[in-house]
Amino acid sequence: MIEKEIPITSFDVFPNSTVKPSSLLRYMQQAAREDCDSMGCTYPFMREQNTVFVLTRLGLKLFRPVTDREVLTLKTYNNSINGLFFDREYEFYSNGEKVAHCSSFWVLIRFDTRRLVRPKDFPVQFESLGLPADVIDIPRSFDSEGVEFTEDRLVRVSDLDENNHLNNCIYADICTDALSHFDGLSQTIEEMKIIFRHEARLGDILSLSLKTDGTEAVIFAENDTTEEPCFEATFRFRDIDA
Repeated sequence: MIEKEIPITSFDVFPNSTVKPSSLLRYMQQAAREDCDSMGCTYPFMREQNTVFVLTRLGLKLFRPVTDREVLTLKTYNNSINGLFFDREYEFYSNGEKVAHCSSFWVLIRFDTRRLVRPKDFPVQFESLGLPADVIDIPRSFDSEGVEFTEDRLVRVSDLDENNHLNNCIYADICTDALSHFDGLSQTIEEMKIIFRHEARLGDILSLSLKTDGTEAVIFAENDTTEEPCFEATFRFRDIDA
């Protein structure tokens, strides 16, 4: 487990000063890396093993709006390993109040072939804390009935990470940008769930389809370049004055 302070800054928030999910995802990504580093499983070590972690599912809940200038305490830990899947949990606190929780599920893959690696075959054995966490339930798929095409999104070089694919934090921004009714003023995002189907790479074109009633939304993305599903997501919104 690792615990660190996270100051929410001016570039982490929407125009209404509430935090962007993608900002929290970036802090989570770095905290997870530091936690793995503390176990001797650094990114360079993993690349020497021709192995990397990739995210398969993620669920984030904000129990109240988190705003600019708050200083959060972030805790993250590998909670369990179930078959191929690593369950990593994240908890955010503000002055002792739990303000957000995230459940994420990862697998190990070979960097060159993208084939799955069993945890028992990896040279570092990860500690599973088995804490009574509020694990967020994420279904195997979301209901796509009624979704309609909204826009195409090109994967750009600034979207990429060290794994040479679309970074998981960027998915939240892609979804937010596709929500035509959401302007970051009257509403904030209360819950987000993403299922990652197939990675996207530089130059890929993602075709986004959307269904929303203004308080909830579902988004599907097809990779037109590879002709594979890329991701699907759901969002729930909160009126900023509620």
